[in-house]
Amino acid sequence: MAAGGKFKRQADLYGMDLKELFNRSIRQALIAGITAAIAATKQDSSNAAAHWMLASKKSSRPTSRKFGKLRDLRGTKLRGPTRPVGYKGDGGKNAGEVLKFVRDKEIREVVDKLVSGREPDTVFYLFNAIQEGTVYGTHANIDAAGQEGLNAIKRIFDKRIASGNVRKRFR
Repeated sequence: MAAGGKFKRQADLYGMDLKELFNRSIRQALIAGITAAIAATKQDSSNAAAHWMLASKKSSRPTSRKFGKLRDLRGTKLRGPTRPVGYKGDGGKNAGEVLKFVRDKEIREVVDKLVSGREPDTVFYLFNAIQEGTVYGTHANIDAAGQEGLNAIKRIFDKRIASGNVRKRFR
């Protein structure tokens, strides 16, 4: 099972249903979550960090997207890296570029499409194509990074609820 499965289950458990929030707050929470997950991922070549994605429980299939399956984008002696990823042993020198790349991609491909209108998607989770429990996932700190992302989303959710900046739906 991909790491996304664990985070999808946690979204169910922790009630990461953002339906009470306005679209602007949902966008802010999701962007903060993906940013936190990427930042908490141990980056060498940044290959693991480049595979973070946002997904909607209602309408996403992250495994069908380009980064939904683990690909080795790192450069080798025989071929150059696939940008924004660098070479193995780079020590994370492409971390900033990867953060911007993934953040912009997820805003364009997920947030802009699914968080709009009167009834946006409201249940989201983080996904990474690295398999749970693998040496690579452990080395890259994927589980803790995903948890950091969920915590960032929850902090914004809680802050908006506390401030009363929520939708008021009358039925």
